[in-house]
Amino acid sequence: MSSSMDKMDKSHVPAVASPGYETRDANVRGVFSFLVVLGLALVFIALLCWGLFKYFSAGQATRAPASPFSETRQLPTGPQLQVNPRQDLLRFRAEQERSLESYSWENRDAGTVRVPIERAMELLLQKGLPVAAGASPTGTSSDAEKTAPKASTKP
Repeated sequence: MSSSMDKMDKSHVPAVASPGYETRDANVRGVFSFLVVLGLALVFIALLCWGLFKYFSAGQATRAPASPFSETRQLPTGPQLQVNPRQDLLRFRAEQERSLESYSWENRDAGTVRVPIERAMELLLQKGLPVAAGASPTGTSSDAEKTAPKASTKP
């Protein structure tokens, strides 16, 4: 057991006292050569990008414009803000009320007119709703005959 204790104690104790700084220098030649290769690669890539830009911009300049309006610049219209939203709402409601309460032409050529809503409701009560041809309001005519009680002809 003492032999294992000796090994543990020896592994934790440094063999040589260190001076507290690096005793050997960095490889200056390796660092400098890396920086030179990096600089050359950057210059090569920059020249390659410049050449590609010149090549593609020359091809773009000779091409015809896609639209005759591509050269003109259209400015967007300014924002259409409501200055007085309450007044706008009241004006809109008044226009709607006027259209509901007055007679006017919707389509003069087709003979369609606008009738005040009160008068339209009166006409609807007088004439009734239009019914499609062949349809009865309670169902089909054969159903109505089956469910209706038959009158007796016996005295």
